[in-house]
Amino acid sequence: MDLSAINEEWFTGQLESAEIDVAEVVGVFDAMLQEDRGSEAKPWAQSLFQKLAEAGLVDGALLVLEWLAVNRSVDDAKGAVNKLLSSDRNALKMIEPAGFGGKLPVGECFKRLRHLRSLKVGMLCFNATWGFGIIKDLDYFYQQLEVDFENKGEHEMSFSYAAEALEVLDEGHLLAIKYNNAAELERMIKEEPAEVARITLRSYGNMPVTRLQSTLTPSVFPEAKWKKFWETARRELKMDASVEIPKKRSDNIVLHKKAMAYDDEWFGLITEIRDIEELFDRFNEIIEKKIDITTDAAKAALAERLAFIIKGAPSGRPEWKAQGFIFASIFEIEPADVDTAKLIHDLIDGDLVVMLDRLPSRQLQTLLAIMIENDRDAVIATLSEVIPVVSHPVLNEVMAALISCGAEEEVRQIMTVAVAKRTASAPMLLWVQRSAEYVEKWGLITKGDLAFRIQEVLEVNSMGAMLRAQNQLRERFQQEGWLHDVMDAMTEQQRRDFLRRTNEGQGWDALDRKSVIAKVLRKFPELQDIILPSKNANTVKRQIPLTSSRSYVERQKQLERIMTVDIPENSKEIEVARSYGDLRENAEFKYAKERQGLLMAQGAQLAEDLEKIKPSDFADAETDVVGMGTGVELVYPGGAMETFYVLGAWDQDEVLSIISSETALAKALMGHKEGEMLQVPTGECELKAILPLSDQVKAWIKG
Repeated sequence: MDLSAINEEWFTGQLESAEIDVAEVVGVFDAMLQEDRGSEAKPWAQSLFQKLAEAGLVDGALLVLEWLAVNRSVDDAKGAVNKLLSSDRNALKMIEPAGFGGKLPVGECFKRLRHLRSLKVGMLCFNATWGFGIIKDLDYFYQQLEVDFENKGEHEMSFSYAAEALEVLDEGHLLAIKYNNAAELERMIKEEPAEVARITLRSYGNMPVTRLQSTLTPSVFPEAKWKKFWETARRELKMDASVEIPKKRSDNIVLHKKAMAYDDEWFGLITEIRDIEELFDRFNEIIEKKIDITTDAAKAALAERLAFIIKGAPSGRPEWKAQGFIFASIFEIEPADVDTAKLIHDLIDGDLVVMLDRLPSRQLQTLLAIMIENDRDAVIATLSEVIPVVSHPVLNEVMAALISCGAEEEVRQIMTVAVAKRTASAPMLLWVQRSAEYVEKWGLITKGDLAFRIQEVLEVNSMGAMLRAQNQLRERFQQEGWLHDVMDAMTEQQRRDFLRRTNEGQGWDALDRKSVIAKVLRKFPELQDIILPSKNANTVKRQIPLTSSRSYVERQKQLERIMTVDIPENSKEIEVARSYGDLRENAEFKYAKERQGLLMAQGAQLAEDLEKIKPSDFADAETDVVGMGTGVELVYPGGAMETFYVLGAWDQDEVLSIISSETALAKALMGHKEGEMLQVPTGECELKAILPLSDQVKAWIKG
């Protein structure tokens, strides 16, 4: 503040003014103190106080008296307040409850006195313990007030406690809006969730999202509606320059009084950030809010921070380095002092699978385009090894990037070889199943053969991304139109083989198997003899005799999870779905109930299987003929050799060449001796040797 014009003449003009802006004058006094002009300000303040007190302008006089007391220009603040309020018997009753004469700082006493004097009957208020309330009465004799609290009913509260813990709500407070216009608040929750979030932040201050949730649910709207509310609100708030959404749920959502100015100063602050993930948040903010980065200051700041990320990312986080190049491409800014070609080549030569899996899918095509532009041949050679092991979302982006960059022929060769050699992973087969245009264009595989390949891959024990792809493939068989279309393309014998494998294979749980079989028989009822025994056949109950200790324990854990985790979670889902209303048209409730039935059936099937089967370590297995617990060496006419280990019904490990006793290959081998010629699913071969289990397989069995 410029104090050059603040002098005796200025102050005299203020005193003689018809309406004195007391707050502004006190602000001048504060500025004078900062400029070592307190000796001038204090007598002026005393004169102003005297004038206001004589005129009966109590509020203004209290404000000046507070300034004098805080700056030690009043010997007895309590006495001065008593004298000022002597004509107001009710106000006098508030002086001691405000803390005057006690241990509180004098400034806090004046603050509490102002608060108490502002209280009126009918005001809306809030207390952290009792919640929302309405002031019903002020009893000056007993120095207390009566509040009708939402969570307690009518409650008597002393002036001293009210001065400390009772908040008066203005009309814009969330609770005031809820009380005065509940219908409008309900409309805003549905149509303007971001504004409801802003009102909450203005009402209670900045807070983490977890506290925002507990503030709004269930008192303002049901907890079941929170997810949809926050998803919509968050999306809108991210576009609001006055709001900062943190990456961590434990950090505060910050509501600024005015919109952030994305100017040179803001970009200057970016250069001080050394946390790489925080820099990514700022970069995404630039993209989402379409912030101008064309100024020299913006370009320089971004070039410097991009270089910091690319050169400073730890070796264990290659995806950070990759994201640095991705943002550089998006911003069209060259990182400062970076050997781009070398560093990108290092990414190509590094652990590409880990990097691609960790990156957001939406960024993959940009990264792959950058890498292909840098060294096309190296990228294609590397991706041919990557494609069989990445997840389906990553594979989608990899395939799209390669094809768009002119590498369609290379992609075709990779897929053709994998499909022909039966090495295509579940994500690869899922891509094939969803890419009819390229399958037809490349002559990759027929619909019928693809169905058999999918059956094979479903019988492989998997986890993580591979298991998710398997589940998506299983879902396709539940789509009756697709299933019938596939089987129409098969020969009669293929249809019979397909149904037989579905009925006997290990790739299905009991419910899914029955569902697929039912769909097949609706279209091809003539195949029912595969499922049903003939009238003259002796009915033999199929039992599963043995499996490894490892697989048995895994099934026990699956059952335990279903019973102790999945089913209780599903029960909660059902209760939440019930809260949505009309159960006849309640999709969430229908889905939750269907899932309940599925979980119960899965649990029952697992329990039944665990009763039938026995765990074994196969230590006593004989090697005179092929049986469970033996290994085999097979030699094919062309000289190729394969080794397999046959274990129990639930056992499978591709790396160790462990196969289930229920597979077609195992069944073809059972009971045969060394030197015999056999017909197995992949063709004719010689059983060269019967082997004991290797140490690696024994270790696998023990888990």
